[in-house]
Amino acid sequence: MEKLRRASHVGSWYTDDPKKLEEELEGWLSDTGLTKSPDVRGVIAPHAGYSYSGRAAAYAFGNIDPTNITRVFLLGPSHHYYTPKCALSTAAVYKTPIGDLPIDLEVIKELKATRNFELMDLQVDEPEHSMEMHLPYLAKIFEG
Repeated sequence: MEKLRRASHVGSWYTDDPKKLEEELEGWLSDTGLTKSPDVRGVIAPHAGYSYSGRAAAYAFGNIDPTNITRVFLLGPSHHYYTPKCALSTAAVYKTPIGDLPIDLEVIKELKATRNFELMDLQVDEPEHSMEMHLPYLAKIFEG
């Protein structure tokens, strides 16, 4: 069975209503006035609750053209767990209210083999919000 990382901050840091979440994301992305660009190679976005940073995050994600993107690397700080290395999720899927995001387990395996990374189990991963706040935007941008 696949190991799922549940959306642990849904319903408090952002809405748990898929329709409302879609509408919020679409509205914020549209309000930026940005056009999609094939030149985007990375973004830096805020990771607070959507009532504080959802609109601002749209400016980071608004011009991503997903057409030729085959892999996304999502990086975020840990607010609750110290590690001297970067940590890799043990989940196979990240859940969001608007679509689930598969994790490339082969890349995880390759990164782990370098010995520069450690694995982060779900008990550490799920309480952390920094990356979860970007997942609905990624699900929206890469939908379909």
